[in-house]
Amino acid sequence: MSRVGPVSLVHLRNTHRGIFAAHTTLKPRREGQDTQDELQKRNLRDELEERERRHFSSKDKSYAEDRDRRKGSSGSHLLLEGAKREPEDRLIKNVDADDSDVEVKSEDDSDDDDDDEDDTEALLAELERIKKERAEEKLRKDREKQEEELKVKEAELIRGNPLLNNPTSFSVKRRWDDDVVFKNQARGETKTPKRFINDTIRNDFHRKFLQKYMK
Repeated sequence: MSRVGPVSLVHLRNTHRGIFAAHTTLKPRREGQDTQDELQKRNLRDELEERERRHFSSKDKSYAEDRDRRKGSSGSHLLLEGAKREPEDRLIKNVDADDSDVEVKSEDDSDDDDDDEDDTEALLAELERIKKERAEEKLRKDREKQEEELKVKEAELIRGNPLLNNPTSFSVKRRWDDDVVFKNQARGETKTPKRFINDTIRNDFHRKFLQKYMK
């Protein structure tokens, strides 16, 4: 029977524990976390009205005074209707004022837009003309450069071909050492012209060899 050490047992226990899911129970909301009972007890309309009141009162102080005055004279239903109607009236007035300003501004803006469009078209046309001129200038310079390079290549080919150069004379040029001072000077010994004699005893090599012993 094989034995398993303590380290292996811990490893097996951890591996077995990781097989199962860790979260197997639901976690319901607790008190203070907007449970279903709390949402049913809350009056969302009152909270919304309170937020609107605080918002408009922070924007306009007279709104809070008018609301308090109406609250003392009328019932809650009329107050709710007035609160609903008053922001709508304010919004309508603001929208009408904005519309009137927009109409006046729209006419001015339309004229300005027309002028801007004309200026933009003129600028675009000028820019297009400049681009076209630059492209033509670049093309012309490239063509001139290619023609110049072609002429240089043709001149080099002509100079490299001896048949096309039409030289005046075909004389061989002198060597650089032709004018040396000590060139072809005698070494103090006479040089006899070489000759061929078909006789091993009377040829020049044999005679020169025998002179060492006959003197």
